Amino acid sequence: MPGSFQFSSDQFLADIQATASAIGADYCSDTTSRMLDTFAAGFHNGAVLWRTTSKPSGALNYRFYERRSTDTVAIATRAGLLNATDPVTQLIETWSGLYADSAELCDFDAAAGLVKTWVFLGGMRPVTDLLAVPTVPEGIRRHEATFDRLGLTWVRHAAVDYQHQTVNLYFRTTEGFSPAQARNFLSLTGAELPAAAVLEDMREFTAPSGYTLSVTMTAATGKIERIGIYALKLPVGRFPTIGDRLEQFFRAAPSRDDEEMNAIAWSFGAEDRQYLKAERSYCGRLVALMQEWASPMTDIGQQA
Repeated sequence: MPGSFQFSSDQFLADIQATASAIGADYCSDTTSRMLDTFAAGFHNGAVLWRTTSKPSGALNYRFYERRSTDTVAIATRAGLLNATDPVTQLIETWSGLYADSAELCDFDAAAGLVKTWVFLGGMRPVTDLLAVPTVPEGIRRHEATFDRLGLTWVRHAAVDYQHQTVNLYFRTTEGFSPAQARNFLSLTGAELPAAAVLEDMREFTAPSGYTLSVTMTAATGKIERIGIYALKLPVGRFPTIGDRLEQFFRAAPSRDDEEMNAIAWSFGAEDRQYLKAERSYCGRLVALMQEWASPMTDIGQQA
């Protein structure tokens, strides 16, 4: 069951407008209403969260996590939101069909609507399975040896971003955070290690037994644009250094869920382009779903 608070489109529209205003993000009520209508089952039956970044103009995003196998790409295509011939659309459809227990998730921009499709692969899967499918561009496939050398062999989620034409793989690391390990991962983008205070935050707030690491690649060429290091479900009332915008986001975005879930990801790109991502539960028993998926969470008492 989704949880004690049942998703309400009217309540969500009020909440998203207020949250967008609080952090200075663009918002379109007509577009958001269309997304809620098009994907009604996902919002009412799944788990919903908020998302933004530390960038001054960062968008306010919202996402639902499906509990059931649902072809959201087909829904979006029928609604005229996606082009079935787009290579990244075809890629995510292929990955979604690899395993019988996969589930699709959708990311939305508060102004632009659908921007990203994720696939939960039904558990930890070898990245070699994903790289072997025919629709994977050669530029992405050629990273297989590098991933293996870095110990990045198991993937739980994959995603495509329609706005930026990028592909994301979400790996589970096999050990806790260390600066030496981070230096190896950052070598994928050419970024340097961040300041000591940031490294200490990353050590303190990432899951001690292994955490989620994202790798973002340009779909057309396979160039690795950035990596992300995730701290999922921060301890209640505790945050790393996140800056004024994300502090305001966590104050303003309502969590109506049975259990609060706050998350941070440190994103590193080429030429030392760094920023933070932030996520916050809205409704639908998100923590329970993450436990079912065995997602690595910082709050050890809540891990599966």
